[in-house]
Amino acid sequence: MISSSLRRNRGPWLAAAIVGALSLSGTAAAQTAMPPNLIPLGVFDTTLATDTGGRSTLRFSTTSWNGGAGPLELAAGEVETGSGKLRVYQVVYQSSGPPALHFAGAFEYHPAHNHMHFNDFALYTLQPVNAPGGSLRTGVKTTFCVMDTTAINLGLQGAPARAFYTQCGRDLQGISVGWGDTYGAHLAGQEIDFTANADGIYQLKVEVDPKKVLVENNENDNVSCVLLNIKKPSTVSVLDSSGHCASVASITPSSARTGTSVQVSITGYGFTAGMGVSFDGGTGPRPVASNVQLTSNTESVDRITATVTVPYKKQPGRNPVWNVRVGNGGVLARGFTVTR
Repeated sequence: MISSSLRRNRGPWLAAAIVGALSLSGTAAAQTAMPPNLIPLGVFDTTLATDTGGRSTLRFSTTSWNGGAGPLELAAGEVETGSGKLRVYQVVYQSSGPPALHFAGAFEYHPAHNHMHFNDFALYTLQPVNAPGGSLRTGVKTTFCVMDTTAINLGLQGAPARAFYTQCGRDLQGISVGWGDTYGAHLAGQEIDFTANADGIYQLKVEVDPKKVLVENNENDNVSCVLLNIKKPSTVSVLDSSGHCASVASITPSSARTGTSVQVSITGYGFTAGMGVSFDGGTGPRPVASNVQLTSNTESVDRITATVTVPYKKQPGRNPVWNVRVGNGGVLARGFTVTR
């Protein structure tokens, strides 16, 4: 394992060294790779401002952290002809021997921040959940100066007690194990244009490495969502900050035997009268919902009641765990189980 003290003794990866080291990357095949794992937290410090001309801007802060086995390290290579960008290589450390190098994009000068940024690091999307007339909006912020700014979990193996990647370097950037990179709402790019969009409930999604250019040990936790109630000119209420990207929060009870019916209560956000309830993703007898009624419709948690009937079969199926779907969008993954 590469210790934090060993990493501190390394000099910056200059372009010539990167190109020369590429031939060594194949020797790491028989070793244990120690890639990072990028995890975005839910947005925070959300505000909405509307100017006298009617232009509305949603601003927010974000933190993405590394919960992997090794650091996210990005090293500059050669200059791209014509563009002036620096080619970037991800340095993936191994349990022993030289690191493996993977082409990961480019460093580019960011004039608004006055330093080099790594391209295609994050994508912000605002999706209407219950906002009649609302439309999907995507932020323009896709570049970051990647560095250690926030300690998240220093109990992880390999996490340094102090920040290691502390500068927005031209040659080297990264996020240590257990550390995060926080971008404040005041910074350029930390916004989505909300002008002429409808008031209502929206899901604000943060996705790190949207183009999948980085090597990670888990590609399934790169997305985080926060549910917001937005009203112009300046009101933003957080309805769900758990990070889950689903507008269905719970179903109670969450199981039923074959050949029986149960009364269920489903909670979530953005429910409206007339929404149906369905089940998918499992095998065996599929639950069927009837008598679906909206019993609570507020600006926070909504509630639907329904009768769920499971057809009789001797065996519930090899995968008797079903996704619960409300309307055409909201899904509670693996929320309902059929038993014997």
